[in-house]
Amino acid sequence: MGLVQSRTADLIFTMEPAFAGEQLFDPQNKGRIMALFRNPVDRLVNGHMGTYLQTGVERHDNCRMGRLPSEDENFMVRKLSGKRFSEPVNEMDLILAKEFLRQRVVVGLMGEMTESFRRFNIAMNVDVQRRETAEYFGVKDADSGVKNSNKHPKVVEGSPEWRALAKKNHLDIILYSYAERLFEEQKQIIDSYTAQDSENKQQERVEEQNEP
Repeated sequence: MGLVQSRTADLIFTMEPAFAGEQLFDPQNKGRIMALFRNPVDRLVNGHMGTYLQTGVERHDNCRMGRLPSEDENFMVRKLSGKRFSEPVNEMDLILAKEFLRQRVVVGLMGEMTESFRRFNIAMNVDVQRRETAEYFGVKDADSGVKNSNKHPKVVEGSPEWRALAKKNHLDIILYSYAERLFEEQKQIIDSYTAQDSENKQQERVEEQNEP
């Protein structure tokens, strides 16, 4: 398509990560994918209850009983494996989704917003110590606990409603657990970027001091 190759966009936002990874980038024009993940049941409850609050349509009753439209089932696995909404997903798609995360994604978690955006900034080489960038990329104290959520009755983990939703989205539940594991494993890798950057800057200062 030429968008990445043209170097006209520094950031690309997409709801189709599999398509973007395959069609926009190539070995000569690489990028990093950054994504925030949320517990699949929480996401479903919030989304369906939000629709009910806005429209009055009682989709929340279906949500509580685990009766979801097919496009809502295993949404994350479907997106990351590149499956269409009309196509069923299976264990092979879960494997593809896991590999997509492992190879291409800097993982963030909704429950770890401050740490997630710290890592995103490092991956994008954003220096939040600079005043002009901190205003746009720094995490404010008031933002650290912000979630994309609506006020609605909670579905308690372990309840019949929660178990029904989890059963319908068992592949997404497995993928989310894998994302949580990657989040822990990636910390050392991401932090190594800053260590290397500090060494490079120190070396540059030494070279400048040694210049005649």
